[in-house]
Amino acid sequence: MYKDFYENFIQGDSGFNALPQLILVCEDEMHTKEVFKEIVTNGVEISKIKLYFTTDLRQIEENLTKTLLEFKLYEETNKYKVEDIELKLLD
Repeated sequence: MYKDFYENFIQGDSGFNALPQLILVCEDEMHTKEVFKEIVTNGVEISKIKLYFTTDLRQIEENLTKTLLEFKLYEETNKYKVEDIELKLLD
């Protein structure tokens, strides 16, 4: 459903003036990897956005600017690596 929403996004439709950011909240780091694997295995990556992840425990941190994860594909190895990112979505 998310893939369909983003691929057919029309500004103003669904009450969004701009393409919203999708952040998946998982139980823990292992669950994050499992969810990402399912997304890649089933070919439901969303090309129009970067997909970010977080976990339950990361969301209780005092400062939320460093609570997101991203899976980056390294072309030289053709493997994904999970990296912590700092993103200021609320500025």
